[in-house]
Amino acid sequence: MKKISGALALGALLAACSPQGQSTNPVAAPVVGSDRDAHGCIGSAGYTWSNVRNQCIRMFEAGLAFEPDPAPTQGAVLVAYLVLAPAEGAVTAAELFVPGRAAPVPLTLVHTPEGDIRPTLLENKEAGVRVFRFKDEHVLEVNGQIFRRASPPDDRLFELN
Repeated sequence: MKKISGALALGALLAACSPQGQSTNPVAAPVVGSDRDAHGCIGSAGYTWSNVRNQCIRMFEAGLAFEPDPAPTQGAVLVAYLVLAPAEGAVTAAELFVPGRAAPVPLTLVHTPEGDIRPTLLENKEAGVRVFRFKDEHVLEVNGQIFRRASPPDDRLFELN
């Protein structure tokens, strides 16, 4: 009688015990960071494509957060993010990432006449979106829903006239 090595015997035993048609090899788990979108942005790492910056960004790092007003009493608080372009210097373009919308909303710079107590800074009339300043804060209106941003004195939104 021939001797069978322990590894070979174990392999034969596992093959005999596995349900017919199923492999004994474990299924390879997806590699973290392998979920790139059409632009190469890695969603699992928090990156999304910004049309105005023409690059992958993390909204919570690159965007200006606006919180809903009133804040929901239950569940998560879904924040809207305003992305200004370029990343530094004079703003030439902007887009808005709104919870529940599949695509960002492009915004146009608006030059409100001086002396307006609530100057509109950015808007997209077709999408029902506008950003305006009221005292020391900025307000985002999306189809009647209000979001607010308590803006620090160095906020880039204060540069918009």
